[in-house]
Amino acid sequence: MLVFDHVIKRFGANTAIDDVSLTIRAGVITAVIGPNGAGKSTLVNMAAGSYRATSGRILLDGAELQTLPKYRIARAGLGRTYQNIRLFDGLTVLQNLEVALVPQSLPLLIAEAFWLAPRGSAEARETSRAVLARLGIAHLADRQAGSLAYGQQKLVELARAIVGRPRALLLDEPAAGLNHGETDELKAHIQSLRSPELAIVLIEHDMKLIMSVSDEITVMNRGAVLAQGAPEAIRDNRQVQEAYLGQPGAMGAIETAARGRRNRVRLRASEGLAWGQS
Repeated sequence: MLVFDHVIKRFGANTAIDDVSLTIRAGVITAVIGPNGAGKSTLVNMAAGSYRATSGRILLDGAELQTLPKYRIARAGLGRTYQNIRLFDGLTVLQNLEVALVPQSLPLLIAEAFWLAPRGSAEARETSRAVLARLGIAHLADRQAGSLAYGQQKLVELARAIVGRPRALLLDEPAAGLNHGETDELKAHIQSLRSPELAIVLIEHDMKLIMSVSDEITVMNRGAVLAQGAPEAIRDNRQVQEAYLGQPGAMGAIETAARGRRNRVRLRASEGLAWGQS
């Protein structure tokens, strides 16, 4: 469903993505892992329209995305979350989801704004509440997004990414900043999203999460695909271990580093939230 066809991305003299070809199939959770600077987030940002590919094609259900603006990519059926949460802090949780369901036609949007056409807000609200209920956060619908705890904000961002029923879902480090309990909850939600109509891309450093939810894993290193396969094959791949920490038997150290990273991010996020409420 989601295809990267000989994609290259250069930033000046630096090649961030080096001739990557990758197919993300529907009904499958595909993890993309690799050391920092491997090009994982760059790949997601190109698919979502934040970066333009230098060359190559990115296709969703056969439609080329690499030249489209972001809003048309979203309409084509691609949803995403971000490494750093990007919610509308001053809007309620429900409104954050409704924003993703505005009319796709500009004339209809204007007509609704001036009450010249039936408003679709009731349907959007019902759809949004159903998604919030699915993720267990319906009770937060009328809370301001900026007042929520960090883990709750992560779930709201996931809800916003799926409310439009995307055909491909890109999750960019969704567990960053979460504690163990929150990560387990996130894991259950990701697993519940698996369906024959949805291709899921999961970028993460938490190897325990990756190994427990992924059907397939693609390993990137220095902008290129290093290895692809089932979780068990990737876990035992010597090249993968060496790419991470330069030595075999590195997976335990990777998981320890991921846990430490989550704690540091959580601390920064908590400090930022406290500052925003003062």
